[in-house]
Parts: sequence; C-alpha cells; structure tokens
Amino acid sequence: MAGITHLEEFSKPSLRALVDETVKNQTPSVIDQYVGNEVTYDTKFAYDIIKRSNHIAAMIGLGAEKPVVDRHATATRMGEIAHFGLKDVVTVEELYALNQARNGGEKNAMVDKLVNRSIDLVEWLQLRINVEKVKAVALGVNEYNKNGVKIALDYGIPTEHKKALTSGNDWDETDRDVIGDLLAWDEQYRETNGQSADAILMTRQALSKLTKNELIIAESGRPTGAIRVSEAEVQNVLASYGLPKIEIIDETSVTVKDIYTGDNETIEIFPVNRVVFIAKGVGNFLTGPNPDSQNFEPVATLDAYDERTPRRSIIEVAQSGFAVLDNPNLLLHADVFTV
Repeated sequence: MAGITHLEEFSKPSLRALVDETVKNQTPSVIDQYVGNEVTYDTKFAYDIIKRSNHIAAMIGLGAEKPVVDRHATATRMGEIAHFGLKDVVTVEELYALNQARNGGEKNAMVDKLVNRSIDLVEWLQLRINVEKVKAVALGVNEYNKNGVKIALDYGIPTEHKKALTSGNDWDETDRDVIGDLLAWDEQYRETNGQSADAILMTRQALSKLTKNELIIAESGRPTGAIRVSEAEVQNVLASYGLPKIEIIDETSVTVKDIYTGDNETIEIFPVNRVVFIAKGVGNFLTGPNPDSQNFEPVATLDAYDERTPRRSIIEVAQSGFAVLDNPNLLLHADVFTV
C-alpha cells in the first residue's frame, strides 16, 4: 500500500510552495511592526544567546524527535526553543482510505484534507514565532521548562525601565493623574534613548481604565457628568501632550494543547495590567540553520515521508529560531493596576 510521498501535493516543490504561501498569507500582528524577522547562517547563534544567561548550550535538544500533533487541537505549543517543530501522523487506516477511494472525487477530498492538515502545521509553527516575539517584548524574559529543555533568559530591560504602581495609587483610581504617569515614563524613555517611543502597547483592560479616568474625561471636553470617553478621545488627549499613540494588544494569552500531557494550557504572553513603551529596532525573531533543511538553510521546512513499520506516513514541520532583543532599552514596562 502506497504512502503519500508519490502524490504531487506532497512532493518537495509542492510542500515548499505551500510553506511560502501560508507564511505569505499570515496577517501581521501589532508586534511584527517592532520585532522583525531576520536570518542567520551562524550555527551557534542559539548557543551564543543562551550563554548570556549563564546556561549551557546542552539544553538545546536539536536531535530530539518532534512531538506528534493532536489533530483535534485548534492550536498547539511547539516542542523546543532553538529547534522546534511538529509532526502529524497519517495512519494506516487513512492510507487505506486514500488508496481504496471509490472515485477521483473521494481521493481528492482525502488529499485536500491532508493538505489542510499540513497548512495547520505551518500555521502552528508561525504561532510559536508570534508567541516568542510577544513574550520577549511584554515579559522581558524567556522561560521554558518542558521535555528536559530548560531556559531562563533575561533580555536585559534596564531596571529603571520597570515601573509598578501600588494598589490604591494606580489606574484603578478614577482620579489618578494618568497623564502625569505617562509623561513621566515618556521622559524617562527619552532620557535613555534620545528619542520618543513609537507606540505605547496596552491591553483593552488597561485602556478601559483610561476611558473612565476623570482627568481624561475632562480633557476630552465631555460635558459634566460624563463617566466614560471613547478610545479615539483617549488617543486625542494623549496626542495633545505629545505622547506616542496607543496600540491595543487583543491577545494577552494563548490556550493550546500541551503536546506532552494532552491537557489544555494557557500561556500568558502579555500581562493585562502592563503598559509597554516600544520603538522599532528593539529586536528580531532570528531564524537560524535548520538541520531538517537541505544544507542547513535557515528556513522553515515542511516534509512528508513514508514509513514501513508501522505502515504510516508523516507530515512534519520544523524551524530553528529565537527571539532576540538587540536593544532592550527600547522597552519600558509599567504595571498600572494590580491583578
């Protein structure tokens, strides 16, 4: 019984084109404006980054087998930090259905199903990259402890760029001078960098505090008795003080299925109470040499291969990469209410 590699859709050129098209069709996130994408041909790039946190390079398991995706999951967390990926198993029952299709339409439907599962794998690879970018910017650290791989990397955001308001003196208080807070942090940012931030990242929960702030309501020109302003009015008030624009982060966490336990887990990627001043040039997601690609090219790969014992076919994605903050001083964190 034939596997899937004889099918045109699972030839190397077709799979390469599928990766390129899937990545091209990804909608850029807010973070993509500030954390770009670069490639490196340095085979030690991941190890050099890890060294900064005084951890040994042995934690990077390049030779480890990729975990198998649960095809019923809507999203998934990828395997490892420097080299990460997933594989989907096409079972013998599915191969039988493919080879014994009663007509061309039935066969094409089965092939389309497998192609869609391949697209899922590529999208989940992109999810890992997006999660790593957001975590780097919003948390300032990269912590990972799963399947024998451990990382505790501090990206080095300056201590003076880490602010935290205390309960009773934070944005939960509607009479808080929130404009004064933002102006003070903006001044600190400009003193450090010689430039203003390009944007202030915040969640809708944080924005909600601003829309109900008495000072902003008054500055917006709303009539006496008004208890709330719109997002546009908040933006206008802050702009009148020369403050950067607000960019809203809608996804503060990602709920995925843990490949190793089968349980759902929620990964916090942006604290709901955090405000982040940010500028372009803060860093990049650096894609490095991929041992699954021909000649170790720094690209994402999508491969298909057939196995005989047990009889099955495998669809597999992989990439090597790491979120790198070249200029962590271009970040300023402020926790503006308690949670």
